[in-house]
Amino acid sequence: MKRIPAIFFITTATAALNSCGKPDYENKEFYKQEAYIISSASTSATEREISDLPAHTFVDTLKYINAQYDSDTIIDNKTFTAQVKFKIGIGGSLPAAQDVRLVVGFDQEALDDYNILKNTVREIPPASAFTSNVPYNEKEKGFVIDIKKGSSSTSLIFDVPIEREKMNIYENFAFPLKILRADNVPLSRQYTGFMIAGLLVTKDKTVNWSGFPIPKIPAGKYFSVQLASNAAENSPDGRTRKYKYITPMSITDDPKLNDKYIIWGTSAWSFEVFGFHGAGWMYNVLSLVDKDFGIYRVEPVLSGNSNFPAPTFAYSTVQQPSEDNFYDPRLKTLTIHYKNVIGQDYTDVLTFESADFTLDVVRSGGPAPQSWAQVKSKGFNYWLPL
Repeated sequence: MKRIPAIFFITTATAALNSCGKPDYENKEFYKQEAYIISSASTSATEREISDLPAHTFVDTLKYINAQYDSDTIIDNKTFTAQVKFKIGIGGSLPAAQDVRLVVGFDQEALDDYNILKNTVREIPPASAFTSNVPYNEKEKGFVIDIKKGSSSTSLIFDVPIEREKMNIYENFAFPLKILRADNVPLSRQYTGFMIAGLLVTKDKTVNWSGFPIPKIPAGKYFSVQLASNAAENSPDGRTRKYKYITPMSITDDPKLNDKYIIWGTSAWSFEVFGFHGAGWMYNVLSLVDKDFGIYRVEPVLSGNSNFPAPTFAYSTVQQPSEDNFYDPRLKTLTIHYKNVIGQDYTDVLTFESADFTLDVVRSGGPAPQSWAQVKSKGFNYWLPL
């Protein structure tokens, strides 16, 4: 008996709803219409500011022009027009029942607060630095936005020419907008302001190989600037060692080892003299990370790596990897950055001389390797010039 009133109510409501030609809520506003502003780059209605809006990237092209890998650099100097877009409209579930006029202006007070909180010096750009699809109205002290009857919103767009020689100024451009006045609709209590602070302009590079094969590092003997400048330490028998050796980790098509090499010799120490040093071997792993620009990663072999018989030289401090090592195919030079070797960073420039792997053997023995076969016998499991 207790369920009868509930069933009767549902049945009556359903019958009443079905008896109408149109739903009784049609053309009725569910949410209060209020004027609001938002950026087209925003992902949330509640977001009220965006810092460092990506605006443009100038892309230079390194173009190789012959088989000797001579190259030209094509500088991207074209002026680009970045757009900073805002959407101004009325909330609610229905379009405007009549024309709505709003005035949007720059909010210097909000920008001052932003600069204090963020410790920045962002500023509204001068009028000469941009154009807009809606002209600035001096009398109204803002941009007059008209939302026509039957519409819900319109756009306010700022076009900013981006010039390469001025690229540092755009990071301080700010567009702090605020709806100042509105006719025929109240202002939103929360969403009448939006801040775009900073336009991010960057540089990048690309490579045009022009059909020439992408070069690989040649294996063999390299003249080392670091070794040549450290003659006193690398000449225990009266001879100056000035070479490092680079070997591929494999000479077969092994996906795991392709474009991976061993540099025999660490920073300013020669593999020929100190190769089997008690603090670690004089070698590093060299791995290609960007084939277009010939960028390589250099990393030490640390203790516990079962693929190598000994760790890379690590005396008192542990060498860190570096990923800004560059191979120049035209000069056949490899620039290596060693990080934190005995507490310091070193830069070495290796210049390819020949595919000769013959070691200048130190007859006194000690930590000096006597042959590549001896290296193999100690447990090195990758390719060697035997």
